[in-house]
Amino acid sequence: MNLFVTGATGFIGKNFCKKALKKGYKIFAPTRKKKIPFNHKNITWLRGTFCHNWKKSLSNSNILVHFAASGVKCDYENDIYEVNIFKSIKLLKNAISNNCKKWIIISTSSEYGIKKKKTYFNTKTNRVPETNYGLSKAIFTDQSIKLSKKYKCKLRVMRLFSIFGSGENKSRLYPSLLDHIKKNKNFYIQKPNEIRDFTEVDYAAEVILDSLDFEKKKFKNNQIWHVSKNEVFSIKSFVKKIYKIKSAKIRLFFNKKNKKSHNHLSDKKSIWR
Repeated sequence: MNLFVTGATGFIGKNFCKKALKKGYKIFAPTRKKKIPFNHKNITWLRGTFCHNWKKSLSNSNILVHFAASGVKCDYENDIYEVNIFKSIKLLKNAISNNCKKWIIISTSSEYGIKKKKTYFNTKTNRVPETNYGLSKAIFTDQSIKLSKKYKCKLRVMRLFSIFGSGENKSRLYPSLLDHIKKNKNFYIQKPNEIRDFTEVDYAAEVILDSLDFEKKKFKNNQIWHVSKNEVFSIKSFVKKIYKIKSAKIRLFFNKKNKKSHNHLSDKKSIWR
C-alpha cells in the first residue's frame, strides 16, 4: 500500500514513517529540507511544499496522511492560518482531483481549548480554541469534513493529546528535562500540579498506523478519534518518573504556589484502541 505523507520530517511524522516503512508501506513525502532526512528504499522524497499538485504521487497513493502544520512550536508563527487552513485545503483538493480519497488528518486537542473545571474531552465536546494553532486546526477539521462529504471521501481525524518522546522540540518539558539531567543542571518546574494526559510518541505513531485500516471501526464518511494512552498524572509525577528512570542526580525545584489544574484530558470512549 502507498501513502502520501506530509510532515514526514516532523516529530511525530518521522516516527510514524519509520514504523510504516518497517510494515512494508511505500511512502511519498514532500520536504523543503536540503538534506534528505533519512534513507529507505521505500520512501520517495519530493522536493517542494505539500500543497504542490504532486499528480503522479497522489494518483499512486492509497491514503493521504496529513501531519504538516504550523504553530506547533510557537503559536505566533506568521503562517499558521495560511498553512493549517488554506494550503491544507488545497492539498485535499489536489488529492480529490487525483483520486486519493482516503484521508488521515492529524489534529490536536488544542481544538477544544482549556476548561476551567476538570473536563474529560470527547469528540462531541464543544470546541472553544484559545490559540491561533487550535483555532486554525478546528477550522480545517470542519472544512475537511465538508469536502469529504461533498466528494464522497473517507476521512479520519486523529486528535493528538500531550505527546512526548524522541525528536520532540528541545524547548518542551521532556527534552528540556533530559538536557538538564545530561548536563547535571538543576531543574525548575513552573506548573508541577497541572494534570495532563501523557502519551509516548511511539505509542501515538502505532495508533495512527493502525488507523490506516479503513475496514476497522467501519464508517460511512468521516470519524473523529483521540490519540491518547490515557495515562493521567501531574507534571510533578511525570518529571519524577523520568528522573527515576534516568537515575538522575540533579535537584528538582517545584513552584509551590502553583494550584492544581487540568489540561487536555480525554475520555476513554473517544480514544482509538
